[in-house]
Amino acid sequence: MIWYLEEGPEQDVVISTRVRYARNIANMPFPWRLSPEERDYVKVRVADAFGKLCDRRQEKALTVNLDELGDIESLALSERRVISRSMLRDTRGKALLLFPDESSGILVNEEDHLRLFALSSGLRLDETKMAAEACAIAMEERLPFAKSERYGYLTACPTNTGTGMRASVMMHLPGLARTGVLNKIAEQLSKTGYALRGAKGEGSSAEADMIQLSNQVTLGVTEEQILEAFGRLVLDVADEERRARRALYEHDPVALEDEIGRAEGQLMFAGKMSAQEAYKLLSLLRLGRELNIAGTPDYPVIQRLLNNMGEGSVQQEAGRTLDKQARDIRRAAILRNTLNGGNRS
Repeated sequence: MIWYLEEGPEQDVVISTRVRYARNIANMPFPWRLSPEERDYVKVRVADAFGKLCDRRQEKALTVNLDELGDIESLALSERRVISRSMLRDTRGKALLLFPDESSGILVNEEDHLRLFALSSGLRLDETKMAAEACAIAMEERLPFAKSERYGYLTACPTNTGTGMRASVMMHLPGLARTGVLNKIAEQLSKTGYALRGAKGEGSSAEADMIQLSNQVTLGVTEEQILEAFGRLVLDVADEERRARRALYEHDPVALEDEIGRAEGQLMFAGKMSAQEAYKLLSLLRLGRELNIAGTPDYPVIQRLLNNMGEGSVQQEAGRTLDKQARDIRRAAILRNTLNGGNRS
């Protein structure tokens, strides 16, 4: 099952967990130094090894060659954070390899030759790490990875050298956002080896009050140390968010419930809606669910909508290219059809 259709631990704050391993093929330049022909060679080697792994598991591999993918489909994948936006530049030799449930796979020729990843709902660091690690181990049985006895796995970015593992969580932080302390928290975390960014990664803003928290340092520490410290940090931030929400609600519960109710009404009955407005209103709707306000949709319903409000996703759902007004009309129809169709507490 796709991760965002499930519910998970700490889901009132933690939307999803992602763990990835950066790996490179031995005796090959890093991707930014590869010629187009060399990128093709790396892609073929990785895809062949992945195909054999899937055959052994009796699973069907899904291979997406980005240079053969349409603009709408590519944009939709980046909006859902399956691939990074940087992968959309110069797509030759770049690919997305997925297992059938789409919750784990490999990015080929992004910043490193392989970015092996796994995704799950809620806060599931150990479980998600095991899924990504199993893929990394299985692929290393089929490909020689670049590594050093002294430093560990060698990566294009020095901050990834060592374990090559990076853990991240997507968090919904409307309470902390409204109190204006997110920037202060981000500054504090950066001094201790962590990054707090917008949902789309480095340089992005807090769209729909969704924030990505990740570790930055992988050299000189074990995977267990990384996950233990990171898990404690996530729970600390989650507790701070819950306190901020309670303070907001206790200050004026009628006003906050009214704001959430109006947001729900707009989402359910609007004739057209921009992506920015949809994200803002869906964030309020999710806050209503987090505060256990009666009648609000379940988490998977809200998350599915958040993942499908972007320009590419709306056009992909329509099956054709749409201008801005047509996209806004189609987006509103998706919201109406989903929110008037049940799945409410």
